[in-house]
Amino acid sequence: MNLSELKLKYIRVESRAKRLQSALSTELNHLLEKEGVTLGVPIEARVKEWSSIEEKISRKSLVLDNIEDLDDFIGIRLILLFRRDLIAVDNLLRNALNIKSSEDTSLRLADTQFGYQSQHYIIEVPETWLEIPSWGDLGGIRVEIQVRTLAQHIWAAASHKLQYKHEASVPLPLRRSINRASALLETVDLEFDRLLEDREFYVQGQMKYENSETPLNVEVLDSALSEIFPGRIKRENEPYDELVTDLNHFGVKTAGELKRIMNKHMKSIMLEDAKKAKEHHRQSGQYFMNVGLAREGLRNEFGSENVSDFLRTRYSAR
Repeated sequence: MNLSELKLKYIRVESRAKRLQSALSTELNHLLEKEGVTLGVPIEARVKEWSSIEEKISRKSLVLDNIEDLDDFIGIRLILLFRRDLIAVDNLLRNALNIKSSEDTSLRLADTQFGYQSQHYIIEVPETWLEIPSWGDLGGIRVEIQVRTLAQHIWAAASHKLQYKHEASVPLPLRRSINRASALLETVDLEFDRLLEDREFYVQGQMKYENSETPLNVEVLDSALSEIFPGRIKRENEPYDELVTDLNHFGVKTAGELKRIMNKHMKSIMLEDAKKAKEHHRQSGQYFMNVGLAREGLRNEFGSENVSDFLRTRYSAR
């Protein structure tokens, strides 16, 4: 098929591809949140422009009968914060989508080499999804999904800019520096994994030895508030770090002192929570999450105006 015919096919399928790009990005966001996977940056997605396709056909001498046969006609990139989530995402994609092929680009590298690392998947929407009316005409288009960590993404972006994608491309006087940079970024991934393991060890093991005089930190605060307000709405990323700062400012430095204040004002806290829930038509009957409940306790203990003034000053200084 000549380029003119392919371009006409591109024009006819482009709007459908853009709808697929948007719908698949939204669905992946939902699946990642459900799995508890943390993204380093929001999902990146694009439909390949005709000029890029034309250049690729020329450069690689590709023979295409249909635009939909192009593996990276739609591209989606998932940039993860933590390396250990690569396994969870691999399982997620294999369970949810129709995987045509996959590759771990790090396997191209010898132990002593540096280079581009990413997981690549060529996928199509599964038949079960196409039974949903809004997805009905989105089948048959291939999508390339790239999955990498934020540290791997930094390396990919820097090496692309410098055009130092392979060791042979790097001037000899610079190879020591580029290898050092590559090793440092790989170390970042390893150390974040170790940090997560140490955190789990602390939360699951060492925290049981903490007591009412234990100084507040993010993990102790989370545990204490869950005990004080059982069965409450919890958000995964509640700003516990900010609340530790608030509490320390007002001299609340231990879990025992926090519990004393919250229990002292529990009735007022719950009444305000119920009032706000009613005003905002919350079917759960709950308005505040843990951090909000704790701040309501601070207002009761130290005065609403004092707490509000402090919070305004702190946030305006950002």
